[in-house]
Amino acid sequence: MKVRQSIKGLIDKIKLGRQATLFDSYLYVVKGFLSIFTGYVLFHNHSVLGNDMISLLFGMMLTLEPVNTVGIKSGFNQIRATVLGGIVTAVLVSLFGLNALTVPLGVALTMYISLKFNWRFVSPVAIFTAIYMTQYIQLDAMGAPSMWITLRLRILALGTGVAIAIFYNYLFSLVFYKGMIRKRIVYIIESLETHLNTYLLEEATGDLASLKADITRLFSDIDLVISHLLDIKKVNRRGSQNENYGEALWELRDFTHYFLDVIMYRMKHKCGVVDLQMLVQFRNLLIEIQKVIENKNSDRSSLKRRYEENLSLNIELDSYLSAMHQSSLAAAKCFLKG
Repeated sequence: MKVRQSIKGLIDKIKLGRQATLFDSYLYVVKGFLSIFTGYVLFHNHSVLGNDMISLLFGMMLTLEPVNTVGIKSGFNQIRATVLGGIVTAVLVSLFGLNALTVPLGVALTMYISLKFNWRFVSPVAIFTAIYMTQYIQLDAMGAPSMWITLRLRILALGTGVAIAIFYNYLFSLVFYKGMIRKRIVYIIESLETHLNTYLLEEATGDLASLKADITRLFSDIDLVISHLLDIKKVNRRGSQNENYGEALWELRDFTHYFLDVIMYRMKHKCGVVDLQMLVQFRNLLIEIQKVIENKNSDRSSLKRRYEENLSLNIELDSYLSAMHQSSLAAAKCFLKG
């Protein structure tokens, strides 16, 4: 018995966490392995591409995404950034040679042009390419350094890696990711349940800075799932289930927003603005929603009873609690449709 418990404990330590599982991290690892395996087997002995397996394999890994349209967009952005960094550096080195001034100037100019396009973001791929162009220069047939052959190799290797990644993105999304949005919504609801429990335990102290940070991070998770759903809809416009998921996600986002307002109010005042028992009712409704989604329950009677209980709650209008109430009911209604 002790041996069995020890083995189980070891397995639990090795396993990824539930959150990672709900985000299909095991599939991501498998997809990464298959992509690298494919790229290496096909091209490591190639007369041209074999000279730059780093660009091929690294560009491939940066393009792996759960939704294929996102992967295509990521691959296109990498190629565009590579062209930017490559051309800028190639022109500088061709004009002024390779020296202590042109190396940093190529990177700086690439950064400047990136900021000109988008002042909030400098592409790391563009910077990598600018450095690559000065440190991995290829030789032409005469044995002379050639910036243009170097740029051609970089783009060709990167494009090949992106193509392999897009193939596996498509294959995995076709075979494995049909339940992707469902699992991610389970993650969001579980997170909200945890945060509600934390608030119920710590509301009296008012020490809610950590909870506020957790809730703020949850917004980015919700927005990520919404973006994935929008990309899926571009490919598959049919399916009422996706419509229900979309409506529910926006309602859960609103619920999270109002919950953040509750937390911030309590942090600035001696007492909270909501009845804790009402929050318990909201949490219980979320639990029933989670059961329906996670277990794919066709029997929604338990959720319907909890929905009706919450519907009958007497809550003052024009309050944070009322807003949370309406959002939780609207989210539940999405999954009562079937």
